[in-house]
Amino acid sequence: MGDVLYLAWQLEPVLVGGLVAAAVAYYLAVGPLRRYIAPGERYPTGRAVVFGLGLLMLFLNEGSPLHDLAERYLLSAHMVQHLLLSYAVAPVLLAGVPRWLLEAMFAPPRVLPVARVLLNPVVTFFAFSLTLGIYHVPAVYDLTLANTSLHHAVHFVILVASLMMWWPLIGGIPQLPKPAFLPRLAYIFLLPVAQLPIFGGVTFSDVPLYSVYAAMPVRAYGLGVMQDQALAGVIMKIFGLLAFGPTFVVTFFNWYRSELAPSAGPDGSVGQGLHTPPLP
Repeated sequence: MGDVLYLAWQLEPVLVGGLVAAAVAYYLAVGPLRRYIAPGERYPTGRAVVFGLGLLMLFLNEGSPLHDLAERYLLSAHMVQHLLLSYAVAPVLLAGVPRWLLEAMFAPPRVLPVARVLLNPVVTFFAFSLTLGIYHVPAVYDLTLANTSLHHAVHFVILVASLMMWWPLIGGIPQLPKPAFLPRLAYIFLLPVAQLPIFGGVTFSDVPLYSVYAAMPVRAYGLGVMQDQALAGVIMKIFGLLAFGPTFVVTFFNWYRSELAPSAGPDGSVGQGLHTPPLP
């Protein structure tokens, strides 16, 4: 008779309360409060749907049986949970916020100087990279698994760091513009490079790194401790390629189209450069 996995949906107060608070704040801001925040702006139907999708993705990531699988049984499932949070949930949530609401949040005179520091690409790069690095220190990792509420709270910190990381790529308002294309390309290239120590440490370690998973009395799906650990590292690398590879390619071609694409003159001759505004 095989071991039984105890997997359930989560209705933990930190998780549910945070999701409800985020939904209420957002839909009040884009709905009835819109006339005070940005008079004349229309209801952003498309972005409101995207933001709602992001909240649903967040709940499924944190509240579905995936959370129990990650917390109780498999490091590899936990890695999936973290990477979905960083590479799927965060960019969708950010894409769902209309520009006028971002301006209302970050452009006020008392907020803008702080936002310019915190959303500077160098700061966002190190905030995200160090958050992931510190979290994967074995003592820290094991501590966060000791309590479900603490676990969700730490995931909130990862989400904030991930939102910061995506800001230079898909955020941007006139007061806090995106970096130029070449710095953006360097940023995208270096993000997965900064994670190589985590990937290498998790994938190629010859001992179990996290005592919580090493001591699990039930092994899920027949995976041994070291198999699970190596799989977690491979998943990290694959998710990084899926997140940053297409982002790099799209950014490169946007740069090409905005700065380097030749233009044909009225007589069909090719000019030396087309300097069109960057694509949104």
